[in-house]
Amino acid sequence: MKVLKLTLESLLISMLFNLIGNHGIYLNRFWTQTYWMWTVAFAFAIGFAVFLTQMFLKAFWTYWQKRHPDLILMSKGRVMTKSIPKSELIRAIISTIIPILSIYLFFIYCFAYMRSEDTYSLLRSYLLHYMPFIGLGFIAYVIYVFRNGKLWWLTTENVMALLGKEVMSQENTTDRAGTIAPPSALDRTIVIGSLYDVLYNDSPFNLNTLQMDAVRMFDVPFYFSQKRKKEVVLINGTRLEAHHFVQELERLGLDKWYFRINKTCRVNMMLVRQPILPNATYLEFRKEVFDSLKLNMTELEISNLLQITEWMRKEKKLKDFLDNVNNLEHEGWDNLIRLN
Repeated sequence: MKVLKLTLESLLISMLFNLIGNHGIYLNRFWTQTYWMWTVAFAFAIGFAVFLTQMFLKAFWTYWQKRHPDLILMSKGRVMTKSIPKSELIRAIISTIIPILSIYLFFIYCFAYMRSEDTYSLLRSYLLHYMPFIGLGFIAYVIYVFRNGKLWWLTTENVMALLGKEVMSQENTTDRAGTIAPPSALDRTIVIGSLYDVLYNDSPFNLNTLQMDAVRMFDVPFYFSQKRKKEVVLINGTRLEAHHFVQELERLGLDKWYFRINKTCRVNMMLVRQPILPNATYLEFRKEVFDSLKLNMTELEISNLLQITEWMRKEKKLKDFLDNVNNLEHEGWDNLIRLN
């Protein structure tokens, strides 16, 4: 749908643009074969420029994520370029405009070279009468795209899937200790930044022995609660009824590990990548968790469940959890808990 919209808009702009002559608008061009040839060619150039602009923004967004890991660079399906220092944003815009316009001018030069013996005279005429419109229009478009940060494919529905591919698929080797002691050999409370590695090293996920009636809380990434329906999602992506699960967690004192990310869904924060910013708009599972869930869930399904609603951010629920997280205990994490 978006490609069709771009095609129609490009054709419309190209049709209007190619009616412009050196001394005004020439409507009689509309019925000529040359007019339609130029219209199609210029429409293609517009679409190609739009595509390249999107790719440049995508590349800079990836670069900014690595350079500014403390900034929130994504919200409601948009790249939050307002968080970027203005000098970097300006350099990014200029770095996008110059190469794309250079490519366009190169093709214009090639055309002038083939069509006219006086190449530079034809090129100079084009630059004088047409290039101001093209240049200013393209500069305005690039500034608009970078300021609004809206990419075609960067929607609320798939933004987390993108993160799943680009971030969760990368093994985080910096937070893995060379030799990790078992949980029983450590204090009852383990620093949150090391907790997942300690527990996973002691007893990793075993999908072959996963039971359907009693599971470890460590094997339950999601818990859903509605009026008459309680369900869990196991580490392999299977969804099961679980009317007894939370009561058993409360008895063990482990229920606080499940953070309510929206009205019906809670996420097991033991399995989430650390550190987490208090104003985060999404959570990230560790690689082993994400890969295991994909056995029976799509990346979009997983990602949608990890988005923190605006209401939860407004109420600062995540901040409250993070303030208390180091007071939570892990004892009982590997107990088998009956689901019903």
